[in-house]
Amino acid sequence: MKTYKTIIFDLDGTLADTSEGIYNCIRHAQKMMNLPPITDAQMRSHIGPPMQESYERNFHLTGAELERAIGFHKEYALSKGLYEAAVYEEIPQLLLQLKLSGYKLAVATLKYEETAKKMLSFLQVADSFDAICGALAEVKLTKAQLLEKCVNLCDGSKESSLLIGDSSYDALGAQEVGIDFLGVTYGFGFQTVDDINQYPNVGCAGSPTEISDYIR
Repeated sequence: MKTYKTIIFDLDGTLADTSEGIYNCIRHAQKMMNLPPITDAQMRSHIGPPMQESYERNFHLTGAELERAIGFHKEYALSKGLYEAAVYEEIPQLLLQLKLSGYKLAVATLKYEETAKKMLSFLQVADSFDAICGALAEVKLTKAQLLEKCVNLCDGSKESSLLIGDSSYDALGAQEVGIDFLGVTYGFGFQTVDDINQYPNVGCAGSPTEISDYIR
């Protein structure tokens, strides 16, 4: 089994169930802009992708209207949404075990970095991470770019880094940057092993506890 030194986590659906806050962010944008209702499946599809992509796809917004929607989404996220999340039950113990074993830990999320840092602090796990990298208002970073940033901030290498995530965005980002990927099925994206096996991976975890089986 390969030895890793840097372990990078996705946030939404991997470290925490953030669905309530994300859904309420969307509802806030809908209310403020009188946007039409969307289906439950469309709501769920907002979890994982960049906000711009989700609002374009589900509400057909572009230009200034798209930026307004994202602004309202972020407004709610920073004031209330970041507190409407719950860390998965087994995650704190997993992070503690990894830190005690000497791994460098990081978070790479398409959520705004400011929101991610405040949310992880609220969930009392922020101190576990050597780097927390997310979207920035002034520059749009891809998942691959965020992963590169995490590896660099942890003084790691791509060869000894592993990304853990629950969606195709995670799998494709890892593939693009050239690091290993471990998929999880307890989040919002992948539901089965077959979903994960569409992409290069080193395994599949059905719970946070099972993640440690793939890390040495």
